Amino acid sequence: MPIIEVHILEGRSSEIKARAAAAISKAAAEGFGVSIDTVRILVTEHKKDEFYVGGRAGRASDQARLAPLMEEDKL
Repeated sequence: MPIIEVHILEGRSSEIKARAAAAISKAAAEGFGVSIDTVRILVTEHKKDEFYVGGRAGRASDQARLAPLMEEDKL
């Protein structure tokens, strides 16, 4: 019985999470050669300040957008 943990930033709808869980379940069932009914998905949502990329809080896309502003502050 595959058990898969998914960690995401909060804010996605139940519909989006359900669609992702269905796709992940299908892929896991095929990959492991098991019945889809045995696949378990655990979704944990995190606030932005609980998620770090490269030692900085927030999504990588947010960091890329803000990087030029942060460099200007150093000048």
